[in-house]
Amino acid sequence: MVKIARSTHASQWTRERIDTLSTPEVKQLRDNAQRLNESEIATLCDEILGKRPRGRGGVKKKVLKAG
Repeated sequence: MVKIARSTHASQWTRERIDTLSTPEVKQLRDNAQRLNESEIATLCDEILGKRPRGRGGVKKKVLKAG
């Protein structure tokens, strides 16, 4: 779980630092930020999540031909 300390440590969450987190960690951080009314952190999380690929778009199915 990603924790946010109250406002004194909110400045530690930079775009670069958040971007190093996995997608589930960024989502958890965003949820925690919203719960703690840290709107700047929540906005950064939303921006980062918006730029990440969604789902499993890179996986292609192979077509097998019957013999």
